[in-house]
Amino acid sequence: MKKIRIQLFIVLIGIMLSVIGFLGVKKYFYKNYFKKSNYVLAINNLSNVSNSPNVIENNTQTNEDLTIPEAETTTTTTTTTTLIATTTKPTETFENIVTEPNIVDDGNIIYEGLTLTELTAKLNKNLNSTLTNTGYYFAQYYVKTGLDPYLAVAIVLQETGCKWTCSKLVRECNNIGGMKGTPSCNGGSYKKYNTLEEGINGYLNMLYNNYYSKGLTTPELINPKYATSTTWSAKINNYIETIRAS
Repeated sequence: MKKIRIQLFIVLIGIMLSVIGFLGVKKYFYKNYFKKSNYVLAINNLSNVSNSPNVIENNTQTNEDLTIPEAETTTTTTTTTTLIATTTKPTETFENIVTEPNIVDDGNIIYEGLTLTELTAKLNKNLNSTLTNTGYYFAQYYVKTGLDPYLAVAIVLQETGCKWTCSKLVRECNNIGGMKGTPSCNGGSYKKYNTLEEGINGYLNMLYNNYYSKGLTTPELINPKYATSTTWSAKINNYIETIRAS
């Protein structure tokens, strides 16, 4: 009986030691393995979370709340500079000068001691037939451009015969300077003008723009370009003197 009690006591002690040993082993594993592993796992998880592009610092915004901003657009403003070319003003071309409002004679001397009215009257003395009383157009053109009125009228007299009776070209086509072009006058190479005023204006513009404004201001300078006859300039000068003396 005593022997049995001793054996039971030894068994109990063994059981107690086993329990104590089991608890010690559990504590050891918990402390050195299980707890450490969880710590490492937690650290790794935290690292993974920190590297995630979807995490917002305050952790109050979910992935569904994220808005990816649009790429920043850089607007380049191109300033266009318009260069205004500064050039020497070309000689003005006159096209409709005789249709402008009439110039009022203010009594001032404008040409060779003459007022506008006196110059007009002198020119009218030499313009007859179809060109009767058209001296004012030539005087007005002189005021506007400086084109010598005696020279302009003298050429007309030489080319048209209007000192006495104007040529057929003047009478039928209002062409006072032998101007060529279209529309044609009676099917020829000379130009037809609808009115006498248009014809006078066309002639004066041609003489000023093609000759006078280019420095060809005398019969001698105009002759080579205007007429084939070498005596043309002398005839023009004769008409100029006739007009001046009238």
